Amino acid sequence: MTNVVLSYILIIAGVVVWAALLPGRKHVPEKVMQYVTVFGGAFLFASCFINLVPHMFLGEGEARFVTPECHFKIAAAVMIGFLIQLFLEHLTKGVEHGHNHCACCNEQAEELQEHQHHEHHHHDGSCHREGVHPVTGLMIGLCIHAFLEGMPLVDGADGDIHQGLLYGIVLHNIPIALVMVSLFMVNGYSFMKSLTLLALFAVMTPLGSLCNLYLLPQEEVLQSLVMGVVVGILLHVSVSILFDHDHNRFSYAKLALILVAFVAAYFTPGCPEIYPTF
Repeated sequence: MTNVVLSYILIIAGVVVWAALLPGRKHVPEKVMQYVTVFGGAFLFASCFINLVPHMFLGEGEARFVTPECHFKIAAAVMIGFLIQLFLEHLTKGVEHGHNHCACCNEQAEELQEHQHHEHHHHDGSCHREGVHPVTGLMIGLCIHAFLEGMPLVDGADGDIHQGLLYGIVLHNIPIALVMVSLFMVNGYSFMKSLTLLALFAVMTPLGSLCNLYLLPQEEVLQSLVMGVVVGILLHVSVSILFDHDHNRFSYAKLALILVAFVAAYFTPGCPEIYPTF
């Protein structure tokens, strides 16, 4: 149980710590953001196949889900997760990729960097139809995303943490938190309001894990389906990151980052049944 609590603390601290960027109006260089995002995306992609997919097809002990019916259900769960993330990106504007696809918000962010000495300069959200505040959809989409990806974080049968998923979530949350900080600044949010919203996003992953542990039956097929939905979500995010037009220019630095991420995911403790030496 101690490992579970420490994992929750790591996830929450990994998001909220970026609140330190708010009052100082510091900005992470774009190149660094791209490298962190690409590394996180590649790590998620590799973790899905090395650590997470095997769990979907493993039962207790030596049991294996080998029936065609179970295989079909798990495959369907992956596709459902993919579609769920496709819908969520309509709300988040691609923040899961490490940047915001809303052109108007990006324009306002650039203006803010050029006019930081004007205390009352902020984005009023007027570029969005029907007066919907840009952060509203962002928070709804990101909270659902974080809640779902946290559900299979802890194995209810033995209390083990899926470490590949844990580290992938932490890496994945860094660029998300930075984009959220930028959008909060653009909209002129106070430090406390920004910190509250960041904290809300941070606790959704542990909340999803706890809901799965205590509200859903710890039945192998059901838990494999939950993992399948999350794998579909993570595959959509990771593939979108690696093939995003903003990161799509080939470079040896990007290739090296992807290779390092693949190796790191391989050596991350995963399925003890498959990798007994790790």
